[in-house]
Amino acid sequence: MLYNAYSQELNGQARSRKEPISYLNVMLIGRSGTGKTSFLRTFYEQAKQSIIQGTLKTSKPSALSDTICATEELYSISMHIEENGERTVLTIIDTPGFVHGFAIDEQVHYLSKYIDHQYERTLVEETKLRRDAKALDTHIHACLYFLEPSTTGLSDADRYVLRVLSSRVNVLPVLGKADTLSLNQRQVLKKAYRNDIFDQLQIPVYGYLRVSEGDNQEDGIDRSESTMEECDTIIEMLREDWDEDAGARAMVEYLESMPLTLMAFEEDPETGRPLLITREETLPAPKHAEHKPILGRRYPWAVVECCNPEHCDLEKLKATLLGEHRDMLRMDTFERFYERYRTERLLDRRVDRLVAAESKSSMHTKV
Repeated sequence: MLYNAYSQELNGQARSRKEPISYLNVMLIGRSGTGKTSFLRTFYEQAKQSIIQGTLKTSKPSALSDTICATEELYSISMHIEENGERTVLTIIDTPGFVHGFAIDEQVHYLSKYIDHQYERTLVEETKLRRDAKALDTHIHACLYFLEPSTTGLSDADRYVLRVLSSRVNVLPVLGKADTLSLNQRQVLKKAYRNDIFDQLQIPVYGYLRVSEGDNQEDGIDRSESTMEECDTIIEMLREDWDEDAGARAMVEYLESMPLTLMAFEEDPETGRPLLITREETLPAPKHAEHKPILGRRYPWAVVECCNPEHCDLEKLKATLLGEHRDMLRMDTFERFYERYRTERLLDRRVDRLVAAESKSSMHTKV
């Protein structure tokens, strides 16, 4: 089936090579003001109960304190999270937002070099006679690309950035500041973004599978008479493996929700900490909800909750990163993106050696 062609090796190796501790590195990229930094803080607050004591590290002292301000340089936070008996060392890297009027290509080039540098570190380690058994996996396994909720589709800048990034990292588009959208606006915008990414531009973001006519005929789908969108076609093909493959089920659930919608808690303007909101102030709460302070935003007409699946997809994103997709993201990064980088670098080195040899031979001939 189509999904097996895409992930057979990933699933088999991911399960056979599971480590006591898995590393997952996630980079946040997008325009300035799309909610990257506020998401990072909200994710941390939501995951606090699962963080193993003493494992939280930040490269910027004020990363999780003080009021939010524009990110001017790349920084990261790292934590050990225990979920369902499995430990993940999660590192989230925040980046400066793209600014209108500035050379986005220069910013994208910098981020691309950062991602490539992590692959280069692995390549250098592999060429050593004695490898470091304690070398850490610093590959960027996932990039959350924050889309603007105030547009009706991908901008030219979005298209450029997504194409560049998706050639070297797993890109997961997300919609920040989802609390500014009505339910109808949210569904319309999700559909518009999926149409742009899958149908119009065919950008190979995470979950994109190139569908050929042969795949369609094999799975009984006649695209010549079908008005199905590309994303829907991929989902239908993945459903063929629903019963036998947990990875296929996880991918279907992800694709049906993408781009995931996110929102951030309302911060205290003096401390930057979440404002205290009690359960009694909220919209109808999920069943069996605990009566304790919640993360959310208070409006004159209602309170919306960051961790309520009826309001946004924060919980779904956390499950995506730390659940079934974690190993797929890691293996996809190594088997696809790193191997592609490694092949290109080794070919470049071979060409350089040949050019140097020919140049040396030419000089001897002249002498």
